[in-house]
Amino acid sequence: MGQLGELFSNNLINWILLVLILAYMWVKLTPSLFSSREEKINGALKEAEKARLEGQDFFQKQEARIANAEEESKSILEEAAKMAATMKAEITAQSEAEAKALSERISQQIKAEQRQAITEMRSRTATVAVRLAEASLPGAITSSAKDRLLTEFVEQLDNGGIKK
Repeated sequence: MGQLGELFSNNLINWILLVLILAYMWVKLTPSLFSSREEKINGALKEAEKARLEGQDFFQKQEARIANAEEESKSILEEAAKMAATMKAEITAQSEAEAKALSERISQQIKAEQRQAITEMRSRTATVAVRLAEASLPGAITSSAKDRLLTEFVEQLDNGGIKK
């Protein structure tokens, strides 16, 4: 066991040295590793907080925009309704004016056609009266009497059948 004991004591010393070296390196190297890792984590947390605040700010701005858009759309709809009412009133007024003008034109046209019909009837009546007179009184009336009767008849027709 002599060699085994020596081997064991040498191995034990080697193991203790190895553990001490590892512990020394652990104590020396890991704090810098952990501190840089901690700095990265803290930086990431700060960036996340900054992004969260920016997101909240953006969200509030978007909510304000939406509220403004709703108000603007309401005002646009109200304005459109007012314009539609105004246009309807204008179109109604224009239609009424056109209908009145058309009615007046039709009334004037009817009056003109009535006058034309009356004139035509007078003309035909005069022609018929003259033919009847010529047929019934061919020898009883002289040509001067015919001319006088015809003149009187035409004058009566021109005056609307009223004798003077």
